Amino acid sequence: MKIYNRDLRHGTVKLGIENLDDLWYLSNIIAPGDLVKAKTERRLKAKDDMQRAGKSERVTITIALRVEKADFSLEADSLRINGTIVEGREDLVPMGSYHTINVEKDTQLTIIKDRWTGFDLQRLKDAETSSLRPKLLIAVIDDGDAAIGLARESKIEHFDLSKLIGGKYDTKGRQDRKKEFYKDIADAIDSILKKENVSTVILAGAGFEKENFHSFLCESRPETAKACVVENIGSHGRAGINEVMKRAKVKKIDEEVNAARDVRMVHQLLEEIGKDSGLAAYGISDVAGAMNMGAIETLIVCDDYFMKNRSEAESIMQGARGAKGAVHIVNHVGEAGEQLSSLGGIAAILRFKTR
Repeated sequence: MKIYNRDLRHGTVKLGIENLDDLWYLSNIIAPGDLVKAKTERRLKAKDDMQRAGKSERVTITIALRVEKADFSLEADSLRINGTIVEGREDLVPMGSYHTINVEKDTQLTIIKDRWTGFDLQRLKDAETSSLRPKLLIAVIDDGDAAIGLARESKIEHFDLSKLIGGKYDTKGRQDRKKEFYKDIADAIDSILKKENVSTVILAGAGFEKENFHSFLCESRPETAKACVVENIGSHGRAGINEVMKRAKVKKIDEEVNAARDVRMVHQLLEEIGKDSGLAAYGISDVAGAMNMGAIETLIVCDDYFMKNRSEAESIMQGARGAKGAVHIVNHVGEAGEQLSSLGGIAAILRFKTR
């Protein structure tokens, strides 16, 4: 995210969207009641003959909305901000009418708040630095199947490849088909490496295909091979990607990737619950009690829970930070978010037992 101007005395921040992750951060920042100014398209009824024919035209105008709701769609890669128009050309748009601003990559907008909270400012800072942080790429290689996961700040972006190689007794042309498949995987990895700031590529799998593919890279694409680390796992496909991200080894490689931390933190939380260690709390009542005792080491909050219960969630987040606890927002889309949602959307890993 690019911050062009920050005037907190007047409650304004002008910013630009650079990537998908920025939209996710922005969805956590914009709240009902905020003002958002941006260029947008508005369908207007045309005059004269076109009006009589019931036709209309689209014009680009700058408006300000009083926000009622902000919806982030991973599938559409956009943020839809809904609200009522409070500023704009009155000859083109009636004040008080409803409108939706679609925020996408390269959109510039200004957010005006009565008060920017510490959480809002921290999310702005996180968004500013997220594009500079390296990402983690995981490729789970099986015989004829590959699941590739790019761990972004907002989600794990999945790419699946498959090719009919033939069984081990189907020897005619099998090696050629396998090399073609390896080339397809290598092309997919190189394409991602060109577009994204990836620090490490982890080649994982339950059998020997990961080593075979790594040998192929060493011979044909040595520069790509230098970025790769081989990891043995017991799972296949997308489940294998999640298994890799739970590993301590991965934490050392890239503990700053948000989506990877989602998986590890929720996994640790579930382990503490499963052991009945007393070092986990979940649900608003138990988490608030732990916060009041200064027991929270890491607070984990689902982004959709935060947006629906912002005031209550911010109070607990401030209390956790005041006791030197860490706070982490989890995307509700994906395995980690679904698991946290099933526990009430808010949970904590504790320093000590509270009961």
